[in-house]
Amino acid sequence: MADKKRTAADGAAFAALFIVALAVNISLAVFTDVEVILRWGITALAGIVAAATVYAIVSRRSRFVMRC
Repeated sequence: MADKKRTAADGAAFAALFIVALAVNISLAVFTDVEVILRWGITALAGIVAAATVYAIVSRRSRFVMRC
């Protein structure tokens, strides 16, 4: 069986994806008249950007801490 090693960056990226996607989707639904399909696209894009950013920051920080 393949050994899946989850890092702190994976967990943080998942949390960022979930929180940002939820916040953006609710905000767009409540405060705008954007169509549902466009709202989902904007939500997905915002979540992916947030997850990638958090993953990059946390993994870089983890590598720096391990080096010291």
